[in-house]
This record gives sequence, structure tokens and C-alpha cells, in this order.
Amino acid sequence: MKEGFAIGIGLMVTGLVLQFTMKAVEWSRLAWPVNIIILCCFVVAAVVMYALRKKAYALRFLATYHCAVPAMILASALTIVMGLTHQVADGQPPADWLGITRMLSFWPFVLLYVYVTVILSQVSLMQLLHFKWRKLPSLISHVGLLMTLLTATLGSADMQRLRMMVNKETPEWRVSDSATGKMKELNMAVLLKEFTIDEYPPKLMFYDEVRGALMPENNPAVLLIDNEFQGGELQGWQVEVDEVIDEAQPVMDADSTYYEEWHQSGAVTALHVTASLPDGSRSVTGWITSGSYMFPYQLLPVTQHQSIVMAEREPQRYLSRVEIMTESGRHAEADILVNQPYSIGGWKIYQLNYDTSRGKWSEISVLELVRDPWLPFVYEGIYLMIAGAVLLLFTAQRKKE
Repeated sequence: MKEGFAIGIGLMVTGLVLQFTMKAVEWSRLAWPVNIIILCCFVVAAVVMYALRKKAYALRFLATYHCAVPAMILASALTIVMGLTHQVADGQPPADWLGITRMLSFWPFVLLYVYVTVILSQVSLMQLLHFKWRKLPSLISHVGLLMTLLTATLGSADMQRLRMMVNKETPEWRVSDSATGKMKELNMAVLLKEFTIDEYPPKLMFYDEVRGALMPENNPAVLLIDNEFQGGELQGWQVEVDEVIDEAQPVMDADSTYYEEWHQSGAVTALHVTASLPDGSRSVTGWITSGSYMFPYQLLPVTQHQSIVMAEREPQRYLSRVEIMTESGRHAEADILVNQPYSIGGWKIYQLNYDTSRGKWSEISVLELVRDPWLPFVYEGIYLMIAGAVLLLFTAQRKKE
């Protein structure tokens, strides 16, 4: 076990030397066909190492738990550090001098995980060539983990994450790379047919102009104006809503401004509110809106420096109804929502953003297109690990009996 820790710590020290003398690991350089060549070389090297294990103690040592346990402990420690440290986006320089804020390119981390992968390959070959049914759960788990590590790391260079801004006027086929910002053209085009947002009910809050903050300052009080709202208390004022218009426009006459229904772009949510003190000494009535890109917001003053305001309505769900046209002549219509992507031609299309300045009246939708050709192999490795864990439960119970 001391040898195992010595090798692992030695690899970490070597990694630190490489970290300060060379650039961080750039996985993008392993894009196809480099990654498949590396994979083939790794498989051949693993077989050769196993074939020569009887001639070298170091190669036999790789398939022992004295080697595996220290390697897994050290690799797990760095993984925990990664989980507890804010990691920068892919392609960005690390935020610290050492490089742990970009752990996937941190040389000690990379060397340790290569070491763990080599150990896994030797253990898997040993269990496969000396097959025993009672070792089947362990074999499946080791092969699954090995497949996941290899395909997830080598395949990361082939993953594409692109952004496309679509509109209702013309089909769009140009995309920008999320990492580099470079523009490129795809072999398919997307046309926005409709963009809709379902919003949460409006919220009323209390604003103090002297403090320049919502009240109370640390935990602002909120009245949710949903279908069941019957009235409520807000900072000592009794609030009642007489009328709710989801889509309205302001109409000005000689003395005042009121709101009427208007189902056009730029419409606002308007509430006719009455606020009164419990003792009946003061009561005010008026319209409140959160405004839009077309109309300013309107608040209800209750004192000289205090008002009741409406917060901007928060999106509950936004959806893009699009038409997708491929180079092969395929036409498809799809509804794309957040966390509900649409798959076509090896791409997954996600709903990413919209024109927040226009809100629910946005004329554009920002989509994210993700392609990861190695992902099915990663999933297969994960499924093998799950299967191995399930089989291990059954065999452990049998041994206990």
C-alpha cells in the first residue's frame, strides 16, 4: 500500500511540475480522429502490458488492490476539491494561480485519472481472462467504469455546443460556438413560428423611496394576486384588487389614466387596487402595472414617500414552436421547452433564452444545439455500472445467507 501511495503522490508532484512548466491540458486537441487513435493505442498498450505482466513486477502490481485503493483515494480527493471549488467555464483560464478552478485541465488530476484508467484496464483483463461467475458483478462494474472514463474524456473534444438566434421572418442556419464565439453554418435551418411565455401571477410589493428599497428591507413582503386572492395586508395597509387585466393598454382622458384590454405586442398586466388603513383614516385607489418595453410602469402612492408596486412577472414556462428544415429535405415542426429538447440529425435542440427586454412579446428565440457523438457509449458504461451494482446486491445477499 505504501508503494501505491508513493506512485500516486509521485504522479501528483509530476503533474504540478507540468502545470507550471507547460500549458494546461487542452482537450480540444483530441478531436476526431486523434481521440479514436489514442483509444486504439490505449487498448493495444493495455493488452501488451497484461501480456508482459509475468516479466515485470510493476505491471503485476497494477492489477492489485494495493495499487488501486491509493489511486482511488487520491483521485477521489481531487474530485471532492473540484466539487467544492467554483469551476470556470470550458475554454476560460483558471481563476487561481494553481489551476484547481479548471480541474479537468489540471495536470495532477489528469495524470491520476489516466493512472486509474490503466489500473481498471488491467483488472478488467485479468477478470475477463480468468473468468469466474462469482466475479461477474465486479467485472461488469469495472468494464462499465472503464468505458465511461475513456469515452467521456476522449469524446469531450467532439462535443459541439452552439447557439442559434431564430426569428419569425427568415430561416436561420448560422450558429455561434459557445466557447469561441466563432460563426459557422449548419446543414439545417430553423424558422421560429411562435414564441410564448406562461407567467406566474403578478406580485404586489411595498416600496419606500427614502430607503430606496422594498419593505421590509431584508425580506420584502409579497402579495400574490392569483385567482384565489381575496385581499391581504401589506406593511399595515389592507389591499384589495378590484380588477385584473392580463393584457392591457393605458387610455388617457382629461383627468386620469385608466386601462382597457389590448391583446397586442407591448401590452401590460394592469391591476386596479384599493389600499386602506385598518382604522379607516386613509384610503387610496388606482392602477398598478409592471410596465413593458412599450409602456412605463405605474405605481400606487399611499404616502408621500411610499408606494405599492408590481414586480415584473416571472416566466413560468417559455416555449418556441419552430420549423426545422434539413439539407436532405426533411421538414419537422417541434415545440422546444426548457429541459425538453428536440432531437434531429444527431443534434439536441434546447430552449436557452429570448429577448428579455420584450418579455412575452419577444420576436426572437435563442436556441442551443448540442451534439455529442460519444454520449451513447458513456451511457452504456453507466448502465453497465448500474447492472454490476444490482448483481452485487444479489450475490452479497447470497453470501450472507
